[in-house]
Amino acid sequence: MSYSEFKRWLTEQGVKFVRKGKGSHWIIQLNDKRSVFPDHGSKEIPNGTRLKIKKDLGL
Repeated sequence: MSYSEFKRWLTEQGVKFVRKGKGSHWIIQLNDKRSVFPDHGSKEIPNGTRLKIKKDLGL
């Protein structure tokens, strides 16, 4: 799964991309939970990164 596909999936789950962090990173929020989303476009997102973001947001 690419970063852009995962970003689209997160948006469908109701995740808000709150603000741009440093470089290509976004601060994302779902209800009162936050995480950092590294946006590298069409590159493949590592499984551990994807699982960590989902865990941080409670998905």
